[in-house]
Amino acid sequence: MTTYSFSEYMKRFFENYLLNQRNLSTYTIKSYKTTFKLFINYLISEKNIKIKNINFDIFTRENIIDFLNYLENNLKSSIITRNQRLAAIKSFCNYVLEEDVENHIDLLRILKISKKKAESKEIDYLTKDELNKYLSVISTDNRKGVRDYTLINLLYDSGCRESELINIKVNDLDLDNNPCVTLYGKGRKHRTIPITYETRNLINKYIKLFRLSNYDYLFCGNGSNKASSKMIVHIVKKYAKLSKINKNIHPHVFRHSRAMHMLENNIALIDISNFLGHSSVTTTEIYAKANIELKRKAIQAVYPIDENIDYEWNKDSEILKSLFEL
Repeated sequence: MTTYSFSEYMKRFFENYLLNQRNLSTYTIKSYKTTFKLFINYLISEKNIKIKNINFDIFTRENIIDFLNYLENNLKSSIITRNQRLAAIKSFCNYVLEEDVENHIDLLRILKISKKKAESKEIDYLTKDELNKYLSVISTDNRKGVRDYTLINLLYDSGCRESELINIKVNDLDLDNNPCVTLYGKGRKHRTIPITYETRNLINKYIKLFRLSNYDYLFCGNGSNKASSKMIVHIVKKYAKLSKINKNIHPHVFRHSRAMHMLENNIALIDISNFLGHSSVTTTEIYAKANIELKRKAIQAVYPIDENIDYEWNKDSEILKSLFEL
């Protein structure tokens, strides 16, 4: 077994392992590179270590923890970002462990660093009425309006991520009797999602209007280039302002909204998880935890209250506490 230097392992990690063996997306690889750039800059600026001296002796549990705290406290990174940086570092550790036994003790100690628990964020989503209100302000009297209306409908109907939407080509769509779209998600995984006939009809009209061919990106920016993330955000924010809905509406809101509406229609979590392309149903559970109306219905199903009985159960703190711990 060949043992390489820290820098050589780093080179092999990015040039071969992540791209060819893990098959990660360019977005993920870029994020991993940013992590190690930040880490190396931290060692140079905060630990006064020269770049030529950065090796496995420096790559220690203590230095990693100090770096993570520096990200959070000095660079004001969120806990989610902190945990993403840790995940990138652990991925490198796992790679080296497959190739090298010499540094395994330090690497195993790094792998035991726990993620920091973040406070649960409230999920932004639109109710069905709010979604209809949002769509109602998009005028389809012109080409851009047709594009935007089609884009928002597909964003919601397929529950796709912004990056997945950008990469859809015309030949990723099946617009026959069972309309669907193939999406390419995280880790270059793909899934085929059914779309409604209404969305299919919108897309057909849009494709004809813009004279798109099979190998064209469905939504384009300048020329034939695919749309940018900035363009998608601009479109979404434009109609959010016009709709005057008092919520933070961004592209991912439509994905959240689709999941919540499926949940409200009694679709099983495992099916929603597969629809969204989550690697684990645990990720999907955030929607169930966020849906207050479903909690209320669950409480009533377990303990139906006779409306004719004047019982002020809400004044009993123990009952109240137990109910909302469900």
